[in-house]
Amino acid sequence: MSLEQELRRALKRKDPPSGFDDRVLSRIAAGETVRTPLAHQRWTRAALPIAASLMLAFGATYYVQQQQEQRAREAQAQTEQATRAVVLALQVASEKVAAAQIKVQEMTHHE
Repeated sequence: MSLEQELRRALKRKDPPSGFDDRVLSRIAAGETVRTPLAHQRWTRAALPIAASLMLAFGATYYVQQQQEQRAREAQAQTEQATRAVVLALQVASEKVAAAQIKVQEMTHHE
């Protein structure tokens, strides 16, 4: 038997048992409510704490990640600032050495 035939047979329309509509209407008239299965009740009771826990975990993870990225940006900015300071110090030192060399050369030419 093919899958299509099995599906057709399984999904074939079936008439309800006799008296079904009378029983349903009498329960409605009596004001009966449908009880939810116990497993469904457990799930709905657990859903809110689970969802809250997941949101808290994701929020905390996002916060920690943002803090780490901020620290990395600050460290990179400090590194760049230190690099600029070192380059400036080397430029100043180079200018001083060049000026000293010029003075030394002037002194050796006068002697």
